[in-house]
Amino acid sequence: MTLRRDDSLAAYLYSYRDKDGGRQDLLWAFRLVAGGVGCRRVLYPGSYVHITPSLVFPEVCYVDSVKGVGAALAAPALAEYVDGHKDYCGDAVIRCWEGDYRGFGGEPAGSFDLLISLNAGFISQHCGHFLKPGGFLLVNNEHYDAARAWVDSRYQLVAALEDGALNPADALSGNSTWFRTAKGEVLTLAMVESDAERPPSKARFRLAREAEAYLFRLDSGVRGDDGDGLMAGA
Repeated sequence: MTLRRDDSLAAYLYSYRDKDGGRQDLLWAFRLVAGGVGCRRVLYPGSYVHITPSLVFPEVCYVDSVKGVGAALAAPALAEYVDGHKDYCGDAVIRCWEGDYRGFGGEPAGSFDLLISLNAGFISQHCGHFLKPGGFLLVNNEHYDAARAWVDSRYQLVAALEDGALNPADALSGNSTWFRTAKGEVLTLAMVESDAERPPSKARFRLAREAEAYLFRLDSGVRGDDGDGLMAGA
């Protein structure tokens, strides 16, 4: 797949802003996170042309392996769209690295306030080392990454985002229905790994309840890696 620079704004609007009334775009979720925890510097691996975080956060680094994505995200039409729709004053800082995020090394470790993981695999494990201690992970469970973060002791669940609201962690204890199967089993690493190669429709351990996204915090006493860029236990 090759993305043409001149098609980037149309591809973005079609894939995110115009689809399902913009619900899949998650602009509302980014705004809740910005208002709730005040992140500024953001890393978004597996982004494609989903430029929406730049409407909310002043500095975003995008990573994707689609050919031409770097030039597409630098297109003047997309920059003009961001400038005309962003929530903050000042210029948007947008960078894009074209390549597989599993081998990404273009930014310093421990330098981002927020890591975004949406539909692109175990980003919480491969890119966690880019988070500052105490930094945040915004993640959905389409590719089981929210479940993977849940079973990783380095991440602590802060909130679930659903129905346009941010539900805080005091309502999300281990005794709640979050990250439990329909049989009431609390999700484990073995369960997550057994489903990792399966599409969600064929998962062995389906969650009884799922939010549209989740917010985790990286333990403030650690950086999110084990020395080689992969979260411990991955």
